[in-house]
Amino acid sequence: MARAGLSRLDVKRARDSLVAQGQHPSIDAIRIALGNTGSKTTIHRYLKELEEEEGGALQRAGSTSDAILDLVGRLAARLHEEAQAVVDQQVAAATAQRQQVRAEADKLSGDLVALRAELAQAHATVAEVRAAHSDTQTALQQRALEAERLVQQVQDLTERLAEHEGFRRSLEEKLQHAHQALEHFRNASKEQRDQEARRHEQQVQQLQAETRQANQALIVKQGEITQLNKDGARLVAEIAASAKRCRVLEAQAEQAHAGLNQARVDQVRAEAERDALRSAVQQQADELAAERAARERLAGELAKVTGRLDAQQQLLADYRTQLGVAGPAA
Repeated sequence: MARAGLSRLDVKRARDSLVAQGQHPSIDAIRIALGNTGSKTTIHRYLKELEEEEGGALQRAGSTSDAILDLVGRLAARLHEEAQAVVDQQVAAATAQRQQVRAEADKLSGDLVALRAELAQAHATVAEVRAAHSDTQTALQQRALEAERLVQQVQDLTERLAEHEGFRRSLEEKLQHAHQALEHFRNASKEQRDQEARRHEQQVQQLQAETRQANQALIVKQGEITQLNKDGARLVAEIAASAKRCRVLEAQAEQAHAGLNQARVDQVRAEAERDALRSAVQQQADELAAERAARERLAGELAKVTGRLDAQQQLLADYRTQLGVAGPAA
């Protein structure tokens, strides 16, 4: 189909330009010179009209020119027919190719629709897998937090157990020190009582000896009074002095007895202090027994928490195994 405005003058100008350039003014060359516009049939018709218009001049040139023009006309018609056959063949091939391309395009469109459906299904599956993975990840994080909490609880219980162990050792040391102090107090009290008893015994013996001596002196004096009546005044004075000395000795004896009683009171007080210390030691022993029971109870709790921790770690390992299997599919 000729372009809008294509005229015989345009074809003539293109032909003349090619001739001036020394080129053969074929239909294809003229069409290229016209910018690949216009159909070959139209160009051929315009060329034929130009040749017919110019035919009169050629006829006047002679019979030889007539024969040449006739030959050129036939060749041009033959070339036109061959070119038209080639064009028709190319048009048919192009039509078949367009139909094949259209069929392939329709098939590709169907495949594209199917692929889009598969892609949508794949997106839905990926979304479901991601949601399941998110839930599993959340559960894993919760299990990890629970495991960390249990580990912290085990550490706290271990620290508490260590503190109780230190407290138990401190109580045992205090109990040992208390036993040592009690033993030392017993030994000191016994030694002090023994010393005081020996001292009081010596004082009593000394007083008894002085009493015996005073009695002997009194007997002697009484004999002298009986025998020496004439020395009665002097003997009375000596008897008064001896009586005074006896009173002093009796006072000393009473003082010794009071000291002995005080020693007995000190002994009773020492025994009371010993009983109080024994009660304190018993109380510390009870506290130690309670601490041991608490330690055993903490050991039981630690065993339970350790079992729970092992179970949580096993469950965490199972979740990690499941995630390891689902990871590549996601």
